[in-house]
Amino acid sequence: MNRLPFFSFILLFFLSATSVFSKNESVKVEIYSRCEFSFRNDSRSGNPFDLEFDAEFISPSGRVMKQVGFYAGNNVWKLFFMPDETGKWRYKTSSPDTDLNGKEGKFVCVKSGREVPLMASGKQWRLKTGEGYFPLIWAPTLPDGAQWGFRGRAFADKDVQDALLFSAEIAKANLLGIGELVVAPVGWAKDWPQSALPYVVGKEGDEFYTPFWDELNKKLDAAASMNMGAYLMIFGDDEMNPNRYGITPNSVKEKRLFRYIVARLACYPHLLWDTGIDIGEYRDDKWINYFAEWFLQNDPWQHPVSSRSGGGSGGIMPDKGTYFSTGGADLPSRKQLLQQFADTKTPIAQTDHWRPFISRGNWTTDKIRTAVWRCALSGPQALYVDYNQGRVIQEEVVRGGEYVGHAMQFFKQMLHVDITELQPNDDLIKSDGDVIISCKPGYEYVVYDEEGTPFSVLLPGIKITYFIDWYNPRTGETISKEPEQGDRDILFTPPTKGKDWVLHIYRKR
Repeated sequence: MNRLPFFSFILLFFLSATSVFSKNESVKVEIYSRCEFSFRNDSRSGNPFDLEFDAEFISPSGRVMKQVGFYAGNNVWKLFFMPDETGKWRYKTSSPDTDLNGKEGKFVCVKSGREVPLMASGKQWRLKTGEGYFPLIWAPTLPDGAQWGFRGRAFADKDVQDALLFSAEIAKANLLGIGELVVAPVGWAKDWPQSALPYVVGKEGDEFYTPFWDELNKKLDAAASMNMGAYLMIFGDDEMNPNRYGITPNSVKEKRLFRYIVARLACYPHLLWDTGIDIGEYRDDKWINYFAEWFLQNDPWQHPVSSRSGGGSGGIMPDKGTYFSTGGADLPSRKQLLQQFADTKTPIAQTDHWRPFISRGNWTTDKIRTAVWRCALSGPQALYVDYNQGRVIQEEVVRGGEYVGHAMQFFKQMLHVDITELQPNDDLIKSDGDVIISCKPGYEYVVYDEEGTPFSVLLPGIKITYFIDWYNPRTGETISKEPEQGDRDILFTPPTKGKDWVLHIYRKR
């Protein structure tokens, strides 16, 4: 099978973690990037993954952040940290093991071009700066179609690097979807290699397979350098039910897993925590609330956390969950999306994998294109696009990535107001077709015409001049039209019939 076009090269470099071994504060770490601190301990005993080890990091402004450390193999323990203030930082370790206790160090955090962390703020997705955001989750796909490929192959693999570049440059994703973290080689994953699995085979729940986690950190380091992060669902159902491996509610094995996840993966600016697939089958509502509270308490950066409900997932939205994770196999209608948005007090993420290469949901690449525009204009609501299951057809992966990327480019680069200022208001439209609109009245309007049918829009302001562009969601091309004056209903006819188009109406600043 041919490689994806254009991505026939490898990453020349990426901004990886900064390894800090020195106490000299001249060591520089870029803001919102992962840095690591290593400590050798030859005196340990028992399960090394259970040895308590953490550190307090003191920011330039005096904030204290506590991050848990972890066993990295070969009698080495590490701390991963992501500084979120520029200036001089200090840290001091704490552990009942004397070889790991009381270690101190300093470093300097400097500016970078990375995006600030993704947050759930009220009902909106925002960056830490307050800027509105439209998150897209994309499952990186490799040419051979192996479902485990991206997570199981080394970062040095050219196909892995091409998949990362495609995710960032073509699909323009914000978050990578790698499937549930806890996978064992049984059932649908019976042929998965050790390299794709988080635990040593046969020692699930007890011994982490550190090479898997090392490679995952390398991939997320590269993703972060391209302003991408990860959507991290912890558990799966059926054969991956964690109870089968002794990872039962509030057990030692479960707490060991949670600590390890936070220690290794919390150090990235774009991150979403989620419980698991069909969580209601093996965890009750009390545990779901506990999950959200645990991650909010133990994640120093308090990334958004939720538990998927809706569809067949069962369970509840956690009382302290900071976003609403919802399942559902089919393309939601505009009415369904708006009802969900009205019913929730947090941002929404459509976290069921919408997968064109399997029969569930009858997804096609054209339906994926429609889903992105519907979700963007209905909140916006995050969504999860997954071409990584079933018989992979590379031409469709490319087409789907391009369609998604055109939408993301529009919302990242072409809006004149913040995306959160655009409010759904379909009453402004008269049409016989499926046409939706989100707008800031009198300033900017984005209309998605799903069928290429004529429609009219009521534009206010007799003295207001509106600029008019047709945006092709299949090609990313823009067709500019003559400006229009407001204070009337204006009829618009898409450039072609029977195909979807986006109408962009705006006042110039």
